[in-house]
This record gives sequence, C-alpha cells and structure tokens, in this order.
Amino acid sequence: MVNEQWVENIRTYGVYHNTGAGRARVLFEELGLVKDQKAEYIILSGCLPPEGIPRAFRALKNLFDRYRVSYSFLSKEYCCGWMPLGQPAVMAKNEVDIARSKELSEGLLQENFKQAEALGAKAIVLFCAACEPTYSNYKSATKLEIISCSELLDRFFQGGKLQGEVDYYAGCYRFRRRITSTTLDVEPALRILGKIKGLKVNYLDNNFCCYVPPHLESLKNTLKTDTVVTICTGCYHSLQRALGDKMGTRLKMLPEVVWESVQPFPS
Repeated sequence: MVNEQWVENIRTYGVYHNTGAGRARVLFEELGLVKDQKAEYIILSGCLPPEGIPRAFRALKNLFDRYRVSYSFLSKEYCCGWMPLGQPAVMAKNEVDIARSKELSEGLLQENFKQAEALGAKAIVLFCAACEPTYSNYKSATKLEIISCSELLDRFFQGGKLQGEVDYYAGCYRFRRRITSTTLDVEPALRILGKIKGLKVNYLDNNFCCYVPPHLESLKNTLKTDTVVTICTGCYHSLQRALGDKMGTRLKMLPEVVWESVQPFPS
C-alpha cells in the first residue's frame, strides 16, 4: 500500500523522509549554492544525495563558478516518487500501487517543471540516478531539455590533469528497466574521463549489480586501486557500505574527480 504519510510529506516539504531542513542546510547554508534564481540550468539534487554526498555538491559549486554556469537549485524540489512510492510498489508487484505511484510521480514532476519554466530555464539537470528513469517517462510534458549532471559537465569541461589511477563503475541500472524502456546515456561520463590527462582508469564490469551480493563480491575482487569513482548515487551508497571494511579505499562521485583535475599540480 502506498505510504500516505510520505505522499503528504512530499507535498508539504518536497522530500519524503523529513522536513527537508537537512537538504536546505547542506545546499544553501553550508555550501552557498544558488536557489530560486533565473538561470539556464535548474539543478535537481534529489531527496537524499545532499546530506549523503555533500562533497560532490561542493565540487559542483566550484565547477559551476569556474565555468560561469548559469544555474540554480530549487528551495522546494519535489521528490520524483521512485524511492518512497514506485520502488515499494514494484517490489511488491502491486499493480494498483504501481499505477497510483506513476500518477503521483507525474504530478510531482509537473511541479518541478513549472518552477523551472518560471525561472526561464532551458534545461533541467538531474544529479540523482534514481530520479532519472522517472523523468525519462515524462520528457514530453515539458519544453525543457532534461539531461544528466554528467552531460552538463561534459558541455563545459574542456579537460584537466590528474596523476594517478582509479577504478570506475558506471552502475548497471537494472532497476530502471522496471520504470522505463529508455536506456541511460553513460557516454558523457566516459568522455569526461577521457579528457583528464594523466589519469589511468580501470573500467569495472557494468554487468555486475552492486545490490546483488555475488556481483558485489566480484566487483570488489576486480578493484585495482584505492579510489572508486561512480556516477550513480545508489551505487555510491551501496559501495560505501561494501567497502567499509576495505581500509584505505576512497569513494568519489565524478564531479569530485573533475574538480581535482583542474587544480594545479603541487610543486
């Protein structure tokens, strides 16, 4: 059964799991990101990532400032509904709840579309991988372009330098097949990595799903470095839990690596 309290939370606060105060604190008080301003790109953070991966948003801010990207976040961004509504319905194979979650999600996305259009945006940029499949289903409901964070960075990032080696895991995105037939474009992230001179990348097998225990073990066994880079917010947290016992391993979202690559080499 659809959790009505979460539905009410989204309508009231934008997020399902709390009042949204944590998201606001991280994005706007601690990091000083722009909100509710006219801009070309409206960045949608997702409900959970700001509090879970604040370093990635700090890197984004630095990159936006460096490349003078016209951007804004929304102070009240409506959850797409996948995590609290769609995923439980799909896992329960409850067709009634699946239908209702889709209907609710369409309405919630429309609220974000209206805000972005009112701010004169030309595109909505999705940071959270869990949000992207739902938005794929409703692209025709707005005149705005809908792109990933990786695609936005690829448009501005001309190249960088970074000495070292990393493991890169794009994610398998198997869950999105339950929501949409549209595949995720992972090419922008690959282009970005290819623009970083001096960085050696070990590309992990994306057929492995980090939420399937045997697959996760296989992923861990193929790591060659102490740094794992990903573009998937869900994979970030799954790998974070899995690598907690692997001392010295660092986990990063792609924007963090991009920002590091444009810093001067130490003398």
